Amino acid sequence: MDRLTRHADLLALSGGDPWVRWALPDPLAGEVWVHEGVALVQRLGERPGFWVAPLSSGMPDAGADPREGSRVRAALTQLRDGGHLRRLAARAVSVPQEHAAVAHEVLDLGGGGDWEWMWTQEPPEVDVRERDVIPLDDAADAAELESFTRAHNPRVWTEIGTGRVHRWVGLRDRTGALVAIGGAEREATGIPHLAGIVTATDRRGAGLARVVSAALTRWAVAEHGVCTLGVFSDNDAARRPYARLGYRTARAWHSHMLARSV
Repeated sequence: MDRLTRHADLLALSGGDPWVRWALPDPLAGEVWVHEGVALVQRLGERPGFWVAPLSSGMPDAGADPREGSRVRAALTQLRDGGHLRRLAARAVSVPQEHAAVAHEVLDLGGGGDWEWMWTQEPPEVDVRERDVIPLDDAADAAELESFTRAHNPRVWTEIGTGRVHRWVGLRDRTGALVAIGGAEREATGIPHLAGIVTATDRRGAGLARVVSAALTRWAVAEHGVCTLGVFSDNDAARRPYARLGYRTARAWHSHMLARSV
């Protein structure tokens, strides 16, 4: 395996991949190795491990290469047998969803799920209901945000009241009760990343999640030129509105914990 130390080199090998450009920091925060056109990017934080990312220009015929699965298998085998998982205390790996079976064959994987990293650089069409969107505060409104989230979508991973979300917005009904909320975290690059988009269960189907998402996306694109988000792949109700807002999937991940130490 070849080790990369410069973000610019990884971006060039990826053919300008949006995920590499806007999700991975410059300078790179951890180790990055490339094996046969597949990048193994160390992931730091609460779930340390590796992103396993085929690079579009890493091989002469990459992008439609039927051998990509074999290359992913070879890279994962190098990651396992080379001692990198143990040396870097890896606890999880993320591989492209189309290579999930390969990952489970090479590694002993436990719980996890499928999700997609999406992005846009275009402001969405204006929804007149955005005029009703109000700012919320991660500290002052933490109890209300937490209660609303737990009541209407406990699957959300967003941390509330810790400062991780640096911008919250919401919609209230005529009684003042929240009916939809949304927030923006920061990617490791500083780019806004939508998080905590929740609609009251009795108000779903009215497009309220789209309204708060549109407001946040418009702000992010105006201030930073791009906005990103992550969504569970089985959540069609969320994926469709994001697509209508202009978001595209750059990476569809199969993310799982390692079942045991390697």
